[in-house]
This record gives sequence, structure tokens and C-alpha cells, in this order.
Amino acid sequence: MLLLLTCLGTATVHAQGRLIRKIQEKAEDKVIEEIFKDEDKDSETETSPDTQIDPDGREYESSREMGPNRRGGGLTQTPPDVYKNITEAETSFNAAKYAEAKSAVRQALWGVELEIGQNILKSLPESVEGMKYAAGQDRVTSSGIGFVGLVIQRVYEGKSDMELRTSIGNDAALLGLAGMYMAGGMYMHSTDDADQKSIRFQGHNATIRYDDYDGYTLGVPFGQSSMLVLNGKNFDSENDFMAAANNFDVEKIKKELGEQ
Repeated sequence: MLLLLTCLGTATVHAQGRLIRKIQEKAEDKVIEEIFKDEDKDSETETSPDTQIDPDGREYESSREMGPNRRGGGLTQTPPDVYKNITEAETSFNAAKYAEAKSAVRQALWGVELEIGQNILKSLPESVEGMKYAAGQDRVTSSGIGFVGLVIQRVYEGKSDMELRTSIGNDAALLGLAGMYMAGGMYMHSTDDADQKSIRFQGHNATIRYDDYDGYTLGVPFGQSSMLVLNGKNFDSENDFMAAANNFDVEKIKKELGEQ
């Protein structure tokens, strides 16, 4: 465990991701089980919304009704410091503070996932078949629990209300977007479904479907548990949609995710 954390501190972001995966894959190790077991459920004193605490710790009821907030600048968004959290995880581990070690590892995972997501966004094209990416709509979502909740999204917009939404991440998180279900490692569909079919996309098994409301949707599973989902609206034909889809290099994305 300590060796993995030490190596993690000097590796690239891809190596960080792979090494953190190894931490979770070794769940059968008793020490790792301690780190990833459920945190102690210490009960906390709950108070009702109208209950206040005075400086001496006594509860009292407040009858004052709070008005709307009129000042404030929102929250600053600061990604977790991966190396700092690795150090904290090692320190907590040495002190047998497993709940704190678990929390620090998760923060490190979160930081790694966010960095991976930002790197993938930078690698995506800024324009696709005349459509420009919508600045300000890029999204990287991370749960910090081992790449299960990592989702990267970008939107492209063009003339005549054309739109292409790109989503990359864990297949479990994206299956709802793809409108598919997983069985035995393959994305299945009914053989008599005229609006959905299996295809090969850049050497990968994939599924494409069409819906009058949602337009074209392409789902491309790759690696162990990752997926690329493209949703295109107001494309004139399947060929036009697939021409746009081919602007995305699955192997490059796969490498960025550490799936190779």
C-alpha cells in the first residue's frame, strides 16, 4: 500500500490513475479492506431548522424568519491537491487512522479524475463538421470512488439547430444516455428494431440508434468499462452524423483514460 502511494506521488497522471486502481483491486488485502470499509457511523446531534445553539452550548428556539440572501460571491472551485492527499493518506495509514486514510485516497482519486477529464477535453476537437464547441458547457464530473462516476461532456453547436453532445466515461454512468443495456459484456438490441443496429466503429463494437425526438445516438464501449456516447440532433442523414462521429479518436481517448 505505502509503496503504491509513494510511486503515485512521482508518476504522471495516467500512471496515477492506474496505480490508484491497483489499490482498489487489492481489496482482499486486510489492510486495504480497512481503508475502504464503511466509515464509522458516529451519530451526530441533530437540531431542527428553528433550533439554535448559544455560546454555552444550550439550545434555544429562534422565531426570526430569515430573508433572502443579498450578498455573496458564490464558491471558489479548487481541485484537490493530489500529492498532498497522498501524503495525508500515508500519514493516516501509519497512524492506523483508516477512515482518514480512506478519505484522503478518495480526494486523491477525485483530483486524478478531474485532471484526466480536463486532459481529455483539451484533446477533443474544437470544431466538428462546421459546428463549434459551446464554450462554458464543458463538464467533468467525478465521484472520487474509483472512476465509476467519471463523466466528461462537451457540446457542439451549428447552423439550423444542429447539435452534437459528446459524453465520455464509465459505461454504468452513461448507459442511460445511450438508451442501451448491458448483458454479458455486449450492448444488445432487438433484431427487429429498425431504429437501432450494431456496427463497427474504429475497430470497436458499437450501437447506433435513431429517434425522431432525440436524433442519432452512437454508443461505443471500449477498454474494461469505458464508453463514448455521441448524440446528434438535426443531422440530415446517418452518413452526416457518422462523419461527425469520426472526428473523435477512440484510441486516443482510451489512452488518456489509462485503458491501454
